[in-house]
Amino acid sequence: MLRGRLPPVASVVGLDPESEMLFAATAKGEVLGFDLESGRVDTVATGVEQAALGPDGTLFTVDAKKHVVSVERRVRFAWPQPLAATPRQLFGASDGRLIAIVTQDQPRLITAASDQPPAVRDLMLSGDVAITRWGEVLAVASDSGVTLVDPFARRAPAFVRLADHPRALAFSPAGHRLYVARRTSPGLAVVDRFERKEIDGVALPMPAANLRVDGFGRWLLARPAAGDSVWIVDLPIKRLVGAVAAGWSTDLPDVAPDGALIVRSGADIVAMQPDSLKQTGRVAGGAADQWVLTTWLPRGSLRALADAAQGVTPAGDTTGGALYVQVSVSQNQDWSTEMAQQLSRAGLAARVLPPAHPDDGYRVVLGPYPTREQAEAIGRKLGRPFWIYQPGQP
Repeated sequence: MLRGRLPPVASVVGLDPESEMLFAATAKGEVLGFDLESGRVDTVATGVEQAALGPDGTLFTVDAKKHVVSVERRVRFAWPQPLAATPRQLFGASDGRLIAIVTQDQPRLITAASDQPPAVRDLMLSGDVAITRWGEVLAVASDSGVTLVDPFARRAPAFVRLADHPRALAFSPAGHRLYVARRTSPGLAVVDRFERKEIDGVALPMPAANLRVDGFGRWLLARPAAGDSVWIVDLPIKRLVGAVAAGWSTDLPDVAPDGALIVRSGADIVAMQPDSLKQTGRVAGGAADQWVLTTWLPRGSLRALADAAQGVTPAGDTTGGALYVQVSVSQNQDWSTEMAQQLSRAGLAARVLPPAHPDDGYRVVLGPYPTREQAEAIGRKLGRPFWIYQPGQP
């Protein structure tokens, strides 16, 4: 149980596991920072119109006067220059940069950093917008296709023509695929972000209105244009697993880091296995709450896992220690570090475990996880060979 108490929250902006801060917005236009360990609540900004949490944990807020306040590693900074207009949409990019879409007079794209003046570009905008995890590519839907835009003008825009009007967009976690829902045709178009062309499709019973891809790129969730249900698609094999009666909102449905599908069902929250839609848990009365699916654990839990990883087993504990999903082992530390960074950029909780003995290598792993079932569930989503590794075991 967390200490401290938040006032009524209108929406959750995001959670940064590294700084252990949860950012939430109130109905009064305040953005609050909640320290997950101490329970302390601080007001980050007031009169906020838009707020976003970047991939590196930087929070951005823009108020009604277009002033920007950012929070990076718990340090609050008021930017010296305001934006040109109040954003319709706000995104965080890498290196503490923000990306804003404004529609005052005409659609424009604004990019800015705290130490640089904002750059403004015209934007042909008539439909939905999606952005990659690290903010390096923006997808903009129009009547006849999708335009791929580099927000920082390092590459020229590319237009991908599609047979039907795009309706909703979603990038894969690595940003190499763009999934596009079509307005009148059932199914999804798949666009290769690097080849800049349509390459494939996903069959659905009817047109979809909203899309969401889980953090591992294994599952795609789609809301039909009609009805109150959610389709679950197994992306590696492009198979529609089935449908679940559930509502759709900014936080749910989604797939948790441990692989569970979390949906609202009436007044309750229900957890399911996405491959079988078998129910595995229920939180009675939880549907009225705001939900954040995260890898963050309280420090006490992290210490216990760290002890287990070193072979220190608490009294009465017969589990044998925490488990990792190992994807590689090498004597080359630089190569292992680079691979772990690539996995982290794809949204995976990757790290390098140093050799425990002179003959060991540098292990690239995901985790730790407290049970073998959770570790194997994560490993199966990778689409590549993996091993379950338990420190201290032969």
